[in-house]
Amino acid sequence: MPTALIQGRIAVQFEHLLRKELSEDWKVLCWNPDKHSPEDFPAMAYEADAIIGGRIPTDAWPKTPELKLFQIPWTGYDFCSPESMPLGIPVSNCFEHESTIAEYVLCAMLEIKIGLHEMDKRFRTEGWGGRQPGTSLYHKEIRNRTVGIIGYGHIGKEIAKRAAAFDMRIIAIRRSQQDAAAPLDWIGTADRLDELLSESDFVVVACDMNEKTIGMIGAPQIAKMKSDSIIINVARGRIIAEEALYNALKNKKIGGAVLDVWYNYIGNDGEEVSPSSLPFEELDNVILSAHESASAPEQVERRWKFVAENICRAAEGDAPKNIVFVGSEEAGKTTTVKDDGTLK
Repeated sequence: MPTALIQGRIAVQFEHLLRKELSEDWKVLCWNPDKHSPEDFPAMAYEADAIIGGRIPTDAWPKTPELKLFQIPWTGYDFCSPESMPLGIPVSNCFEHESTIAEYVLCAMLEIKIGLHEMDKRFRTEGWGGRQPGTSLYHKEIRNRTVGIIGYGHIGKEIAKRAAAFDMRIIAIRRSQQDAAAPLDWIGTADRLDELLSESDFVVVACDMNEKTIGMIGAPQIAKMKSDSIIINVARGRIIAEEALYNALKNKKIGGAVLDVWYNYIGNDGEEVSPSSLPFEELDNVILSAHESASAPEQVERRWKFVAENICRAAEGDAPKNIVFVGSEEAGKTTTVKDDGTLK
């Protein structure tokens, strides 16, 4: 009987979804930090064919003779590295959130130009406001606007697909060069960032956070943007320099921002913390959300369906999908991974 171990505060919330997707042949264990101590983890890990979750509760890995896959049930894996994972064990992440985030981005762009919420608020307050037919107030549209996507990966492609349906012009940059194909007008690498910023009516940040992207959009880059352009961040807060962004918004150097990701998050101690050290919430040209752009139950169900299918692949001896690296005791030693996330 193959065994799956779900561990950690986030992953254990979805034990029921994993059980729903797995056959009765599977044994499912659950290490819950509210019910178990770190000392309980090694015995569970010893049985596991697959471990699902984030950072493990022990300082070092216990023995895992049956382990075939460490499955992260979300995208980010900055809490681990090849050197911190068991030798030879593939580590996979999962997506399934890209279409949900793309809908959030399109919703934000439409709201900024059309202002449906403000229309509703005004109509509730003043009705016709004395305006006869043909003299209504104008709003704007996103048709023919340029959206520049920083990070043309899973999320970026879904944004582009939807933006094209609104007849927007789409440009993008990504880590490695690729040929421009519909719906893109052009695509480049990071050396064209300034060009993207200067051309875009909407700048969407959708790239990974790493040592090269942290702070990649600072005051000099923001200065390249149009005075009425909007920056939308659905990636990670620290990709945009906090103070530079706040000052540009406060001083109306750019049109506005839609911010779903932040600089400070509540830690394991559960103590409340301000999302930013600066009062973005006091600005009148921002839309703010609490890292909720992907928070749809449909997305969660898709993600755990993928998790179940992927651990089944590993248990059956097939290569799992979305491998980001393979554990190695030797610093820097990794197995090469294909573009589709399988091993070469």
